[in-house]
Amino acid sequence: MSLNAADTTTNNTTTITTEDKESAVSRCDSPPWYSHPGIERCHVQNKFNTLSDLLTCYQNAEEQQRIQDHKSTGIKFILISSKGMWHENVSATISSPLYLTTVQLMKILLMTKTISVDDSGNSNSNSNSNSNSNNCNNDIINNQDDDSHDYKQHITVNEDHITSYIGKYEDVDYWVVYLKDGNMKEKDDAESHYELKSIMSTPTMFTAGRKIQCKPLREFGDSLENAHDSGIVATANGLIEFHKSHGYCSRCGSPTESTKAGGSRRCTRDTCRTTVYPRIDSATIMLVTSPCENYALLGRKKNWPVGRYSALAGFCEVGETLEECCQRETLEESGVRIDPVSVRFELSQPWPFPRSLMVGFRARAATTTTARSTICNKNTEESSSSSSSSSSLEFLPEITIDTNEMEDIRWFHKRFVKERLSLVGSTALSFQPNDDEKEFHIPGKASLARYLITKWAKENR
Repeated sequence: MSLNAADTTTNNTTTITTEDKESAVSRCDSPPWYSHPGIERCHVQNKFNTLSDLLTCYQNAEEQQRIQDHKSTGIKFILISSKGMWHENVSATISSPLYLTTVQLMKILLMTKTISVDDSGNSNSNSNSNSNSNNCNNDIINNQDDDSHDYKQHITVNEDHITSYIGKYEDVDYWVVYLKDGNMKEKDDAESHYELKSIMSTPTMFTAGRKIQCKPLREFGDSLENAHDSGIVATANGLIEFHKSHGYCSRCGSPTESTKAGGSRRCTRDTCRTTVYPRIDSATIMLVTSPCENYALLGRKKNWPVGRYSALAGFCEVGETLEECCQRETLEESGVRIDPVSVRFELSQPWPFPRSLMVGFRARAATTTTARSTICNKNTEESSSSSSSSSSLEFLPEITIDTNEMEDIRWFHKRFVKERLSLVGSTALSFQPNDDEKEFHIPGKASLARYLITKWAKENR
């Protein structure tokens, strides 16, 4: 909620109302989806750079946690593979992150033959293990509840896997692991995914009846139950995208390696050693209203599900402010000019698809008295004809759509939108709308767009 919502009409100054303050506090209590307030990161950055280091350090503590009703209170892993992020379907509409313990992650690595253990207890990442080492691997899997077994100093993992530290939250360390094909180099992604799904479905891995799935985060993010989980998985998704896209140095082309517990990557060439950090792309998303603020400018892209409309958005370019980005993007996509004085910040949100920071704004279209469009009527959804004769009338600015960017852009009346807020919607690109949603719906709760649109639609002005 912006703290300058009550614009005066005489001198362009603003007044902070009690309602504004209460709404701002309420907003702070409910952070944007995919954000992670309270997470700490710095305490492990100089300790772990490989999954082998990590598992060797945490395994003994994990054994004690496993004894206590198999509950992990010290470390949890998010697992991502070629098809997406592994999660649990709690119901038809609710999903939950799949948090793995160290033992569960070890089992997955062993069953995918990413690591193997010989008879002497020494770990070997060679995929061509002999029958004795395979028997030893099976012994570890089948005797996971033998609390006397100690994995300490016997772990070496195929370091093709990507590991990154997400953060510490309420005394729990969260990590993400991107599981590559390991020794299954001859298999394509579909075969590897099928084998991994079979492993995840084994009765010894999780409690029977749990519905484990693997999808891109955007496809199930709306169905997560709370903001804490959404922040954890969003950070995990963004970090893995960073590592996957920076495998080679941009200066010399040499391979890079993970450093600072996955918080950066460094060139392996001694004469270069360039370090890169996760990139964040700043983008604005703006709810543009008519001069009377009774209409909102909403648009849709061609690849979106039928009926989905959202606030306009675009990336910030070199040399411009975020406020200027709002004006430029709106003009380019819709042909509508924004009153520069009206642009005000609302809220920001991480959007890790793959690495954006969405900065939300509210703005009004510039006033026009040219009778080329419908009258901007404050009191009714019905717009009068543009041929009405009155020099004092304000008109809805004419829309000129950039068809290279957008499929459709329209002015929507507040009452029309408010009556349809009960439609759940989604941010998933695979979303299948029902008959009502095919007419009109806004993005799901994971999006900043829904916050901006809902706040406007519920205003009484």
